[in-house]
Amino acid sequence: MIKYLKEYRFYIALFFFVLIPIVAIDTTSRAPRDYRLPDKVILGIVSPIQSAITWTLDKLASGFENYVFLFNVRQDNLSLLEENRKLLGTISELRESQQENLRLRKLLDFQEQSKFQTVVARVIAKDVSTEFRAIRINRGESSGIKRNMPVFTNEGIVGRVLRTSANSADVVTILDPLSAVDAIDQRSRARGTVEGLTDELCAMRFTLRTDDIQTGDVLVSSGLGGMFPKGIPLGTVSRVNRKSFGISQEVEVRPSVDFTKLEEVMVVIHHAMVPTSDKAEKLDKTDKTEKPEKKN
Repeated sequence: MIKYLKEYRFYIALFFFVLIPIVAIDTTSRAPRDYRLPDKVILGIVSPIQSAITWTLDKLASGFENYVFLFNVRQDNLSLLEENRKLLGTISELRESQQENLRLRKLLDFQEQSKFQTVVARVIAKDVSTEFRAIRINRGESSGIKRNMPVFTNEGIVGRVLRTSANSADVVTILDPLSAVDAIDQRSRARGTVEGLTDELCAMRFTLRTDDIQTGDVLVSSGLGGMFPKGIPLGTVSRVNRKSFGISQEVEVRPSVDFTKLEEVMVVIHHAMVPTSDKAEKLDKTDKTEKPEKKN
């Protein structure tokens, strides 16, 4: 039997492939009550095959649709990622503009309160050497800036203009060892000279050991010398070392201005105590080889 099936398997398969469509057409044209026994037998054979073919075709169609859908989703995700990147960039720019507006508003408020004639400038460079602590601003002689003009922010004194060009100026900060600003303790009225000490600290020199200076005291400019207006904050006393002997005491000062975050400054081009041109020339001759005169 098996031998005959193998020998005539082609004709048997051909018979079924011809018979199945004929029976399928014949059975579909009749009402269910008219099914005869051969019809039921043929339907029992054909139905699983039809179900398998239908299931396969459905899976292929579903897979193709899913592939197309996933491809579209991938394209949508790429578009959303690009849009998200642009929005994040816009948010970052808006935040930066907001912070800049807040800083400039504080400068303008301070300018209105102080009544000084000032020029607002942006810091464009910083000196990275350990011997000379200075910054460069984007305003110069064309904006009316001259040597030895005081520079500060709403937080306090930054320094003085050292040299100028047409569109820029170098400012030596109070952190520089050769910088000297006559200062006064706002609480006790003790007087001394604030000089640069490190990249973050200053020192108050020439204070008597008997002077009442305590940690947390605020130091402001005294106005002596005519370069800096009186009452501008210089810093806060961070440490006092009062020895049991000697004439003076050691006072460390943390500047009011955070130089690590300095972005905009104000240059005072006119105030009631601006030094004369002759005195400015004399002050500007100070360099690294000549330490400024100490105030007793």
